[in-house]
Amino acid sequence: MAFVFRLNQLLKIAIHEENEVKDRLARKDGQIAELAAKIQKFKDDQENALLQQQQDLLSGDLSKVQMYPAYLNMLKKSEIFYSDEMELQQKQREKIMAELLEKQRNRKTYEKLREADEAKYKKQMLKLQQKQLDEFASRKKSSLLEPDNA
Repeated sequence: MAFVFRLNQLLKIAIHEENEVKDRLARKDGQIAELAAKIQKFKDDQENALLQQQQDLLSGDLSKVQMYPAYLNMLKKSEIFYSDEMELQQKQREKIMAELLEKQRNRKTYEKLREADEAKYKKQMLKLQQKQLDEFASRKKSSLLEPDNA
């Protein structure tokens, strides 16, 4: 007779839910990485625009120089927008992490129950085997002690 965990379906569900939350966390991490890349791009664009503005000032091209403040302002606003969005995404990530920790606790609880049930089952099987061996030994001993009627 093999061991069967009575709450095996609940354990499977807990593992499945934990994996779903892990997937959501991975997607959220991807979104955060994309936002970080966008923010870095805007910072790089600002730096390049400032250098270009400086070169245009030195060359005396005032028509281009007049366009830089609006462009730099747009880059800065975009950077601020994506920074705010990244903060929001990080808060959502924290919530997902808390949910993941809860799902892991649930799974571990079921696993501990399974381990305890399995240990109890093994102990019962050992007792049963020992009882069978004792019965066999006592029958063997009694058959050796009885005289042959032949």
